[in-house]
Amino acid sequence: MDGMKENRRKKACDIKRILPPWAKVVKRINGLPIYNMSVYENILSWNRENQSTPAMDYYGRTITYGELPECVNEYICGFRKLGITAGKVVTLCLPVSIENLLSLFALDCIGAVANSVNILFLKSDVNLYTTEKGSDVLIILDAYLPKIVDSLKNSGIREVIVTNLSDYLPEDNRHVFDDMSSLPENARNFFDDRAGMESCPEKMAKLTEIRFTKMSDVIRLGRENLLPFDSAPVDIERDSEYSYTSGTTGTPKCIVFKEESTNAFIEMHVGLDLKDYVGERVFQVIPLTHATGERVSCFLQMARGKTLVLNPIYNKESFGADLKRTQCNWILAAPSFYLAAIDGPYLGKDALACVTRPTSGGEPVTKSNVKMIDDWLRRNGCGVRFAIGGGAAEDGSGTFFTYFMNDETKTNETGIPLEPYIRAGIVDETGRELPQGKRGYLIVTSPASADRYLNDEKATKNRWFMDENGTKWGITGDIAVKNPDGSYNILGRSSDSYTDEKGEIHYLFDIEYSLDAEDPVLEWEINAHRAGGKFYVCAQVVLKKEQTMSREKIVRMLCRKYGLDAVKFYEKFESSPVTGKRDYKLLKNDKQGYYAPVPHTEDDVYRLDFEEEHVEKHMEKCAGYMVSRRAYIG
Repeated sequence: MDGMKENRRKKACDIKRILPPWAKVVKRINGLPIYNMSVYENILSWNRENQSTPAMDYYGRTITYGELPECVNEYICGFRKLGITAGKVVTLCLPVSIENLLSLFALDCIGAVANSVNILFLKSDVNLYTTEKGSDVLIILDAYLPKIVDSLKNSGIREVIVTNLSDYLPEDNRHVFDDMSSLPENARNFFDDRAGMESCPEKMAKLTEIRFTKMSDVIRLGRENLLPFDSAPVDIERDSEYSYTSGTTGTPKCIVFKEESTNAFIEMHVGLDLKDYVGERVFQVIPLTHATGERVSCFLQMARGKTLVLNPIYNKESFGADLKRTQCNWILAAPSFYLAAIDGPYLGKDALACVTRPTSGGEPVTKSNVKMIDDWLRRNGCGVRFAIGGGAAEDGSGTFFTYFMNDETKTNETGIPLEPYIRAGIVDETGRELPQGKRGYLIVTSPASADRYLNDEKATKNRWFMDENGTKWGITGDIAVKNPDGSYNILGRSSDSYTDEKGEIHYLFDIEYSLDAEDPVLEWEINAHRAGGKFYVCAQVVLKKEQTMSREKIVRMLCRKYGLDAVKFYEKFESSPVTGKRDYKLLKNDKQGYYAPVPHTEDDVYRLDFEEEHVEKHMEKCAGYMVSRRAYIG
């Protein structure tokens, strides 16, 4: 934390930028100047006078901004010796780690395309995410390798570079990953698969057409063949990254970002006073496969002279304890992390006193959840309120931010666009702009938006359009409303709805947003299941641990208060061990184990499975008041 103390009074907006002598503005997008630099050079240009501050902190192993160029250059030279050149597509399947960051910077300098893939996607179809993207090189964590090694034989992969979580650990912290027993079961399946790791070497030995190389050997190769890094202008319109949509609304699509896009994201923040300081510590937990994790939490913070505190295992169960341990200042994590911490042990009255911006992004948050998170932060010594960022990655790559909102009055507003470069609009189904306060479809224009979906012209046309002034707009698919203070509420996906027999559209997020903070519910999801020719609106809930109301009474109370047909209880919502996001597809298709109140009784409820025959029988019984026994629901 020395870098933070040393620079605590130096505002990030006051950093003196020192550009390379050849740097110049070569393009303007929405009026924003874009330099002919790589993203890596852009970040370095803000840290020429910030050499002693750690750029990364990995359990005590630090790399300062002064040391960063040498470390990146070792990767550059090692990759080049393996044959990685400009235009090559390199697939990365890594958790948040030093190897991930240094690989991204090295590939950026070489001019290769970084194809960043979530392990859950890769293990489902190796060829789809590698060969079909023109990639024959894979950089992967050794713990992930057993999940895909059997699929490599019939793939187009010819080079596999393997990393290890312990490679950069300092000697006194070599034990950090020895015991994985405290991890949730789904995370242990990836990071503690002893049987898979033991059988993997034998399987690798049979894949004679593939070269396997340890990242430590790539670095050694780079050191043995070290050449000075050639700092020079780049083609900012080159394809630099392939990323993927989350897959929560269908099959993940491959998003293409150009070099100019990430540069634009940094440039939009030049000169802005975000109440942040050089040397502040950033809790870097969101995987770099997500634009939010890479751009908002990583590249932007580095361009503002911050220290990334790297956490490779995305474990929300230890979120609160990790914040206390790392003493981070800026936090960006999924809302579910905060909610898990609320139900966890008390940290201490000053445990989070260092936190200056606790933020989430990517998912709408109810007012009740904001209140609970704010209360949790306050109890543990944090002096600022929870903030919510938002905006679809491909449309605007961080469209809205809560930097400039009133900290006393904000609740679950998503934020304010970084105007004039980012602009947003609320339109109806015909494209006509709607007035302030009127909900409609959200469209955005941003210099940081993606270029297209790879090899998918139809999806690209459905996502972006050019207006009469030549401005590129993204159709987000979200329903939103603009507030009087210029902030927005992203209410939910337009697909998060159903149409009743009268042709009326009902948005399920209206119920989700209305959750009362005093109710016994920690978090919930509202879904509509179709059965027996009609829709049944149901709540899927996780209860607060301290609540004492019987589940029968909770069913009746929630159904009466929110107009629901049934309720299902979960100990916790399933989520990806890598993305940390709630598994919406699983919930949407979960149609068994619900409970509905029996009419005209005090506590009786009956079990209901949303299958045609089951629903019809129970509805007949219910209509005739034939169900009179109290149902035990645990």
